[in-house]
Amino acid sequence: MPKSIRIHHSFNRLLTAAVGFAAAVLILTTKAGAFDTVILDPGHGAHDRGAAIGYVYEKHLALDTARRVEQLLKKEGLKVIMTRSRDVFIPLQDRSAAGNRGRNAIFVSIHYNYNRGGSGAGAETYYHFSSSYMLAAYIQAYLVQRTTMTNRGVKSAGFHVIRATTKNPAVLVECGFVSNSTERARMLTGEYRARIAEGIAQGIVAYRKAD
Repeated sequence: MPKSIRIHHSFNRLLTAAVGFAAAVLILTTKAGAFDTVILDPGHGAHDRGAAIGYVYEKHLALDTARRVEQLLKKEGLKVIMTRSRDVFIPLQDRSAAGNRGRNAIFVSIHYNYNRGGSGAGAETYYHFSSSYMLAAYIQAYLVQRTTMTNRGVKSAGFHVIRATTKNPAVLVECGFVSNSTERARMLTGEYRARIAEGIAQGIVAYRKAD
């Protein structure tokens, strides 16, 4: 079997595992809307640390990951807009406003998760509007593939940044649990954050190429 076919079949299996058979069929037979701009939204910032254990802050992890995704997408010829590129606080309404300003764009909010009991593990990707489901599924599938994190699936939620971004596909990615000691040790390494960024970027590019 040619390598390209093997890769395609492998991704089909991964996507089916990530979102379920019926949804995978719909995704693989649905064409993505054309876009040339990606609006990246690193969660939290400044006094809003996000998930935190000791001196490990979600705001720093999210910004570093988003910067890595930015560079990868630029290499693919995509325009990238960052809602923040340094440690500043951006109100939620300003983040969603940025998501709505772009034309021919998608909006991807990057976060890290937290569970009080420390038992949570893995990656999950959220969407609000059905038009964003396909983007979420592609990002989730490639993120899990690249990092081998536990697959927590694609989920619907009403987070402000994806609910109020109405003019473009919008998703929110949770890249692992700061509260999980094993995942925290991994995400503190640049090599692992690079894998996370690669998974997100590869999912975005695959979504763009979907036909």
